[in-house]
Amino acid sequence: MWAAFFITGYRADGDVRNGQGATDRHLLSPQAALPDLLRCNRRFGKYDKHNCPFSICEAPLDPILSLIAASDRQPPETLEKKRQATPFFEVDREAFLFRSPSGGRLHYAPGQGVAVAEPKNRPAGDLQPFVLTSGFAAAAWIEGRVPLSANAVELADGRLLLIASDREDLHETMALALGDLTGLALSDAPVVVDPEDPTRVCTNGQPITLRKTRNDMAHLPVRDGARRLRVDRPAIDGSKVHSCAGLVCISDGKGEVGELTQISLMHCIAEIKKHIFMPLVGNAIWGERTMGIAHLVLANNLPMWRFALPAGQKPTTDFATQLLSQFQAQEA
Repeated sequence: MWAAFFITGYRADGDVRNGQGATDRHLLSPQAALPDLLRCNRRFGKYDKHNCPFSICEAPLDPILSLIAASDRQPPETLEKKRQATPFFEVDREAFLFRSPSGGRLHYAPGQGVAVAEPKNRPAGDLQPFVLTSGFAAAAWIEGRVPLSANAVELADGRLLLIASDREDLHETMALALGDLTGLALSDAPVVVDPEDPTRVCTNGQPITLRKTRNDMAHLPVRDGARRLRVDRPAIDGSKVHSCAGLVCISDGKGEVGELTQISLMHCIAEIKKHIFMPLVGNAIWGERTMGIAHLVLANNLPMWRFALPAGQKPTTDFATQLLSQFQAQEA
């Protein structure tokens, strides 16, 4: 396996020792129980999903939504330690601070939930959409999981099929078309996967949203003045960890139109990189080398397909029917 080849000898603290074993990253932190992005790599020195002494599922996973419960703390003005800072966020291995364009602040720390300082002269709850996107994703990164800019559709068997695209409007409208076709629940982006076992996925428990592209769109904004709109559809339960069937990448005029084709491993790596949510935060927490290896592991483990639309064509229920029927046929 490509992933096993690249990962052999990689140490969780960032050194390469030619396969001589892994140093427990936990020993490098003041806390004794910080998560790892690549657990098998930490525990066994190399990663091979087909020859692993223990189940990679034995590490328990909490739904991310349960980790970002509201706190009555006041968020700090700045982080004492920071690995990266921009005008909108600061991040360290154990904390994330977000500043909204309207002047609010959001702070997440493991075991402490989310603290919010609402901006002045804005309606109550103005920061809640940011809690469920940026706060949700930051908690996932800190907990050693990978957030993806993708929607999810709940299949009849309860598994989630992830839908991504280079364009937000394509994966959002395809997810809506699949939801209209099946009558099943959908999730908003981002969704969170365990990189070593991407059959385990979490959602933020929110109904799907759309980016406003026309003035005549009738949906209400997620917050006053926002260009993202809330859509009245059933939401996938964010309070539990779901099983994942794979990821479908919707392309615009690239590939055989109306055909669902499996993506090769090397192209999977490129697709994963394109759909990572808040990659700057992930890089700041884990480092570029660990992130690169996580891309490989995730691409190696997550089934991925491409479904091509005609250039300039929006997804419809007809295309959704083709996608779903081909997916079911390939699984049969």
